[in-house]
Amino acid sequence: MFGAIPRPPHVPVQFFHDHWRHPHGTLGRHISTMRGYVQSHQVHTDLLGPDQTRFEGVAEVNIDSAADAAWFGEEPVYLRDVKDDEPNFVDLPALRWIFAEEEILVSSPDLRSDASAGDKAWRIDNRPTTFKVIQFIEQDGAIPWADDTDVALGHRLGALRHVRSRPSPAVHPDGAFAIGVRELWWGSKTHMETCVAADMDAWRELIGRPAVATTLCANAERFF
Repeated sequence: MFGAIPRPPHVPVQFFHDHWRHPHGTLGRHISTMRGYVQSHQVHTDLLGPDQTRFEGVAEVNIDSAADAAWFGEEPVYLRDVKDDEPNFVDLPALRWIFAEEEILVSSPDLRSDASAGDKAWRIDNRPTTFKVIQFIEQDGAIPWADDTDVALGHRLGALRHVRSRPSPAVHPDGAFAIGVRELWWGSKTHMETCVAADMDAWRELIGRPAVATTLCANAERFF
């Protein structure tokens, strides 16, 4: 599940991120149906335009089943400790949710490749914080947002991990706010910007392929 979180104009940026971490995240991690919880905090990059701040953060939650997803808003810990805190830092009318099913295109660097020793040692599960690009695709362009060239595109961008997700039909029978979500990971912001600079055509393809999409960079902080 992805929760794309907008910040109200009157809430300072620092307050948003710190309040989301604690107390909100501290309390939220105890929701019983969550099997994993990551907070992705938006980070500015000159590679993206002003719409990169549409969502100040993205909550990412692993859930076992569509039934648990449908019940998420009624879970007792959520109702007791989390729900009433949301207006303190979230622009609720602009909040967007999507319960999605993952398709992992590239799980980690190929140890048989000519990647650097540092890149080959990178794993998403051996560090609490990672850096990534998240793209919410709302409308396809002339080329479908997900196609057979995606793995090659991720490699051209130097991404270490590449995942695309689609709305769960069981939870969103009428569709969600986005038709897909793409996630690409690098070792750091500098690593991403260096890799992108080496193939700007690949970056322009990533950003320009959807007709309507919101793309942001983020530090992804894993609670569990």
